[in-house]
Amino acid sequence: MKRNVTLEYALGEGWLAPWLDGLREGRPVASTCSACGDAHFPPLRVCPTCRSRCDGWRNLGGGATILCRTQGTDGDFAMARFDGARIATIARADRLPEDATRAVLAACPDDPPFLSLVTEPRT
Repeated sequence: MKRNVTLEYALGEGWLAPWLDGLREGRPVASTCSACGDAHFPPLRVCPTCRSRCDGWRNLGGGATILCRTQGTDGDFAMARFDGARIATIARADRLPEDATRAVLAACPDDPPFLSLVTEPRT
């Protein structure tokens, strides 16, 4: 006997809610460790520096430094480190010029949101 089963469910955002809200708004939000003060973007539950539980959130000002880039069949991607964060992350770079060395987080209203970088505005 063959049957089709369709499941529809919603997953709560849980402890990642502040980070996901930041992605939607184009605002990098890092998890923080009150024991050593490190900030992590993307967020981590346990601090790799002191092994304490990350217990807070911080808005990271400024942008990100592009460390390297690659082109793939699904688009362009970059490894970047956001100002004030201890670790780097991978993000979409489809709207980022090939020679860019700095970028900012693009707002992503999609659900779920994804990391995407755009050109840093000139000041």
